[in-house]
Amino acid sequence: MCSSEALNRAIYDTAHDFPGGVPAMARLMAANPGTLFNKVSTTHEGHRLNVYEALAMQLLSGDLRILYAMAAELGQGCYTLGDFSDCSDADLLDRITTLGAARGAVDHEIHQAFEDRKITRAEAGQIRQRVEAAVRANLELLSRLDALAEAETQAEERRALRAVGGA
Repeated sequence: MCSSEALNRAIYDTAHDFPGGVPAMARLMAANPGTLFNKVSTTHEGHRLNVYEALAMQLLSGDLRILYAMAAELGQGCYTLGDFSDCSDADLLDRITTLGAARGAVDHEIHQAFEDRKITRAEAGQIRQRVEAAVRANLELLSRLDALAEAETQAEERRALRAVGGA
């Protein structure tokens, strides 16, 4: 059983920081407020939030601290993905060049920071921001490629149906 203090704190804070607190969140989740209080408590061991309740809390609140705490516990990271399902070929080229520019920005930031052969905390923070932007650009490109592949799969299925006299 996981006893992550960060995860317990994220669950507690997500519920308690919600406008109207735990009672308001419980009402929207169609849950008993007392039960939800116990489930989000950092000290009450008798009740635990299940994964679907954690998802509902995050969807209702827009607060992703639970997700981030779970990812950190698992040694993973989280990045917001865009919806590029209706992205054109020109948009795809834009994503590819954005990716290249983001990678160039990372290299430039590292080069500039390391000119004096040391990295300050502020410089490390700037590099981190550039790397995170590059990761987002990579994920956006992958999302677009997945959308293109899905569209092609659907087109192939339609062609196959037409070939056998289907829809």
